[in-house]
Amino acid sequence: MKQRMMWLLGMVLLFLSLVSSAVPVQANVPERPIDSTVVDETYHLSQDTIATINAENQAWQATPEQLQVGVYVTNSLSQDIESLANATFRKWQVGFAGTDNGILLVIAVEDREFRIETSDKASTILTDVEAKRILESSRTFFREEDYNSGVLYIVDAIGDEFYGTDRAQARLDQFEEATSEIEGGDYLILAIIVVAILLFGGRGKGGRGGPGALLWLASGGSSSSSSSRSFGGGGSGGWSGGGGGGGGASSGW
Repeated sequence: MKQRMMWLLGMVLLFLSLVSSAVPVQANVPERPIDSTVVDETYHLSQDTIATINAENQAWQATPEQLQVGVYVTNSLSQDIESLANATFRKWQVGFAGTDNGILLVIAVEDREFRIETSDKASTILTDVEAKRILESSRTFFREEDYNSGVLYIVDAIGDEFYGTDRAQARLDQFEEATSEIEGGDYLILAIIVVAILLFGGRGKGGRGGPGALLWLASGGSSSSSSSRSFGGGGSGGWSGGGGGGGGASSGW
């Protein structure tokens, strides 16, 4: 009797496991946007950035390749990013009908993950290896929390693969130049402060106090020279019901 009960219990557990594995996990997929190709649930992207992406999609629609890039920015993931990107891609049907060169960029800010999802057709031009390279080369922007520049860099880099342009590298060079100028300015300010302390620090009470101020400065009393930025349209690319998930790559920063 005991063996029979154990057998029945085992069969019930097996049935329940089969049923649970057969039920698909529902992805928290955003609705397909109507007047834009961008959904930003985090409000980190500016209206200028969104308008620029929409304008790019409109311009690409008039080309033989008809590239279309969708962007979805969310805070955190309820599942792995590849499943979310694939489900979002299929729900949005990224890509113009007839050419099906659709690509979707998904970014999870709090999880520090992003993914490029490509249609079958687009993956013949933007391979998984190239998609991975684009994501990894964009880490500088995201580590500095400059999400506007980071997203635009990725969109530009995708466009470069399709149209033979070099806009992404120009954007990266401009960003690195601006960053170096900011850091150089910080060092200059720091040098001026040090000189001022050396010149005038000894004029305090009793003619002392200068070395103490320098010691405070050297021990980290001042703020960091590289301050982090806080998290940060018009037009419409339209959706034509083309595309279908074919490949892509994921990475993080």
